[in-house]
Parts: sequence; structure tokens; C-alpha cells
Amino acid sequence: MRYTLVNMEIEILEEKENPFLKRKELKLVIKHENSPTPSKQELKKELASKFSVSEEQIQIDYIFSKKGLCESLSKVKIEKGGKSEAQTSKS
Repeated sequence: MRYTLVNMEIEILEEKENPFLKRKELKLVIKHENSPTPSKQELKKELASKFSVSEEQIQIDYIFSKKGLCESLSKVKIEKGGKSEAQTSKS
């Protein structure tokens, strides 16, 4: 599945439901022609609008750029129903 957003194209390589932790886990390829690697905040904003969730429900584990290419790999978790209990207890 591919999504073209503001200045980046996001392709979902893997999408996995994790019912035990009540979240969706995604592995993404982000193509960002003629622009730097997107920040976690930019990616959160784009994913929040695409999946119709709040930015607080999205956790980005990493964004790694491929050397010499305008591509990055990312691992993202989208919580269902607001903040997880683990995040709430950390606050």
C-alpha cells in the first residue's frame, strides 16, 4: 500500500495487528525526493491524518535513512483507543 503525502511517499511493507498490546505495528519505506529525512514529528502528523488517530497514539521506534538514497525505513506503532497503560504509568 502506498500513500503520497506532502513531500514524501509512504509505502507499508508490513502491517501487523497486536491484539495483546492493543496496537497496530507497521514497517514503512518513506521516499522523500529532494528533501531531508522527515522528522518523527512530521511522520507522526502525516500518519495521524492518514489513519484518523491522534498524534499521541503513534509511537515511532526509528527512522533510518538508506545511504545515498532518498529513502528511509521506519518502524511505527499505533495504539488503539488512546494512550497505552505503559505510557500512562510513565507520566
